[in-house]
Amino acid sequence: MAFQTWQVGLDIQNGQLCALAVQRRRNGWQLRHWWQHTLPHDTLSHGLVQRPDIVAAVLQRWRACLPSRIDLRVGFPPQLVMQRQLSLPAMRLREPAHSHYIRAAAKRFFPIEPDALALDFRLTDGSEERLTLTATRREALQSWLGCLEKVKLLPQVMDLTPSALSVLARTLAFDADTTLVHRLNDHWLWYAPQDRERSWGWCPLSDVPDFLSLRQRHLPPAGRVCYSAAQQETLPEGTTALSPFAALRFFQPPLPLYSGAFALAVGLALRPKDC
Repeated sequence: MAFQTWQVGLDIQNGQLCALAVQRRRNGWQLRHWWQHTLPHDTLSHGLVQRPDIVAAVLQRWRACLPSRIDLRVGFPPQLVMQRQLSLPAMRLREPAHSHYIRAAAKRFFPIEPDALALDFRLTDGSEERLTLTATRREALQSWLGCLEKVKLLPQVMDLTPSALSVLARTLAFDADTTLVHRLNDHWLWYAPQDRERSWGWCPLSDVPDFLSLRQRHLPPAGRVCYSAAQQETLPEGTTALSPFAALRFFQPPLPLYSGAFALAVGLALRPKDC
């Protein structure tokens, strides 16, 4: 158990970087490490890394705090992603027919040549008959990977940042009508499992400047809302604080003054391995 690999969640945003490592124990998750560092507010532009040298320098210092072997999960901006639902054919397909079916669907759904796309697909939550097909431009994914590779960080997973909120919702056993909202310095993220067609979303702060507007325009009209933000702030009316560290059981001080900033990092760290 002492040599078990740390699961590490890394969340890079405009304004700050948050990272957190956990280890599974017999009776729950143990917090092994956390790290927070300010970044320029123009680190990212439309999800793409604009300050790779600054980010790499910060990551280099952070990497020195970690064991040589880690299981790294990195948040990927939803701004760079296209996603569609795809019904599976009535007859189960085998390879290579299954891959041909996926690529044909991608060509139909996304207005980009398939060879220029990086594709991922998985069963839609709660369904055995529908796939969620996710696509991003290969050059966008490579810009992120190139920045990480500069400091010898090799992620096992690049996952959408709203997916980290879905992991928290399941780990904390929230009711199915609970929406999770996370406010960043330049955009909103949310996870609303009530919405079967699209359970997650994002929008710029420039379009939706406050929580009331967000709730009216994008969130389910009923149900509990758990709220966190990149910076500590007064909770919006009608929300409950999202405490991501409640998903962990064992701690060793010092702890962050405000754990809500680590919501995405915690969700990434706790993300189950792909089968």
